[in-house]
Amino acid sequence: MLAGLLLLSNSWWKDQVAVSNSERVTEELQLQQPEQGEFDFASVTPLSWDDLLSVRNRFHDLPTIGLILVPDIDLELPILYGLDADNLAVGAGTMRPDQQMGKGNYALAGHYTQSPTSLFGPLHEIEIGTLVYVTDLTATYEYVVTSLETVPPSRIDVLDDTTEATITLVTCTFDATERLIVKGRLANKTPYSPL
Repeated sequence: MLAGLLLLSNSWWKDQVAVSNSERVTEELQLQQPEQGEFDFASVTPLSWDDLLSVRNRFHDLPTIGLILVPDIDLELPILYGLDADNLAVGAGTMRPDQQMGKGNYALAGHYTQSPTSLFGPLHEIEIGTLVYVTDLTATYEYVVTSLETVPPSRIDVLDDTTEATITLVTCTFDATERLIVKGRLANKTPYSPL
């Protein structure tokens, strides 16, 4: 009976460790100027205990380049350069090496968890019109969510660059067979100040 209880609570414990990891990186934020990263979205694997535990001693080594905040759904995560397993174990990863906040299509991916408070799990509660903020601690970029879409993993066109400043947030659906795509347009850019 105890073994069954532990198995049922496994995802809850993983979510708690993920939340703790994200909070620690955010609280001790040290921005990096990364030179290289992993950008192969097809190589992203489900979040594992190894990913969550291996990153705990490397928080200061992570290529952290900013923060994403969505106050309406209590989402606050570090933004990391690339889609490495360590990056996605603590926050949102950039999907292309050349993307810039406030220009073109700023695309971020994050793991879905069963918790509405862990990693990109809260995105399943987002609505059109919600404000999404990203910052590199010099400027804050405010985006307004314009569309929500569920697509098959093969729909990589949602990541294509755009002439208009947009944001694209990507996470798995509940059963991990499809992807939730949250799109928004840039509404405002201001000098950085903590929200």
